[in-house]
Amino acid sequence: MPSPKVLLVANTSWYLHNFRLPLLKDLRAAGYQVEGVAPHDSYTALLEAEGFTVHPWLVARRSVNPLAEAHALVDLLRIYRREQPALVHHFTIKACLYGTIAAKGARIYRVINAVTGLGHVFLGTRKRNHLMRSALKPIYQAAFKARRATVVFQNAADQEKLVQLGITNAERAELIRGSGVDITHFNPAALANAAAPGAFHGPLQLLFPSRLIREKGVKELLEACQRLWADAIPLQLLVAGAIDAGNRSALTPDELGTLQADPRIRCLGHVDDMRAVYAACDLVVLPSWREGLSRALNEAAAMERPIITTDVPGCRDVIDHGRSGLLVAIHDARGIELAIRLLLENPDLASRLGKEARRKVVAVFQVSLVNQSTLEIYGRLLGTPLDRKPILQGMF
Repeated sequence: MPSPKVLLVANTSWYLHNFRLPLLKDLRAAGYQVEGVAPHDSYTALLEAEGFTVHPWLVARRSVNPLAEAHALVDLLRIYRREQPALVHHFTIKACLYGTIAAKGARIYRVINAVTGLGHVFLGTRKRNHLMRSALKPIYQAAFKARRATVVFQNAADQEKLVQLGITNAERAELIRGSGVDITHFNPAALANAAAPGAFHGPLQLLFPSRLIREKGVKELLEACQRLWADAIPLQLLVAGAIDAGNRSALTPDELGTLQADPRIRCLGHVDDMRAVYAACDLVVLPSWREGLSRALNEAAAMERPIITTDVPGCRDVIDHGRSGLLVAIHDARGIELAIRLLLENPDLASRLGKEARRKVVAVFQVSLVNQSTLEIYGRLLGTPLDRKPILQGMF
């Protein structure tokens, strides 16, 4: 009997490579014929080098042109009809919406829609957001209430929100916490120069590990740093992230230029492998407004970094306040400043938080555990036993 073919679908090859490559490998190891569907970009060749076919999908992240969007839907329908997979697994909102419609047209009856985070449509409080929510609700319901669809959430708050809004039904929802982190790769013990948590440098090395968009709290962090610099506290801010040109709230090139011109700030741009950056920093601060489930926080926690983040879904799922990190209120520059001061003055606390952060990642968020939950859904939907389970990684 041939292996079931499954397609993983996203709006960039970058996403599939950076967030789902371990899942692709585990699905292949479990006996599935697994392929990707995404626009081709510089990461497509990396996926192909790992032995995965990536079918090109003609879709643009930011497009709202009706003709272009209709073309993207038709193109996905064409791919599904040609490939005839047993199951399609969608990531990112356009893939979920268009993919569910295309699956119906191609008579594909097993669909997984992964909600990686809620956007402005569901989180915004302005009148415009309410109007958009009302207009788009039937479209979202068509994808997330479809009988053929299983909806996977990364945090319980997002799941409760969409159930409350009537976008999906509780009985078709599953909770799988993020995409997982490789605790063997992200392991301070594997790097000779990794600083022990709480062993602060002079000046303090503060890391912001994120794309440069406003929703990640970059403006609040900069305000907190300005307060600390005004008190002559020796601090260097490391910014490991690039401007996301596909996001409407990205910093402008002029704003990035201002950051780059400040000698107290080091702009590292996009970093493919963050291990050395985490290992060299003292504190990680991510004041995000909301996450699906923060990959950056999980990686930082695996590297035993003391973490300051916001008390919002997707961040508080990773960090337990006072135990594995510190939580501050959203949009609270003063709270960020005080949290940095607290850890700077209490290195023993910073050390305890960093060590406990890794313990939680090992227990809850390591990629083998996360992927096993996904493999179990595949097995249940396809009605086939798994050939073998991934081997859980070592504890430390």
